Amino acid sequence: MITTLPISVSQVVNRILGSGKITRADERFFQLATVAETPLNADEFSQVTQVYNRLQMGLLKVVD
Repeated sequence: MITTLPISVSQVVNRILGSGKITRADERFFQLATVAETPLNADEFSQVTQVYNRLQMGLLKVVD
């Protein structure tokens, strides 16, 4: 199990929303965040949900 993440969820979300792009590595980061020893707090969960909502609406470009 992952105990800590190297960067914060907020940092990743801010970069994604600022660039309008999400990478496969970002997706993997969010997957790891969900299984980390410390669960996402309500604010982090809301931020991740916002990214996925924008992705579903076509407002983010998926890049590799």
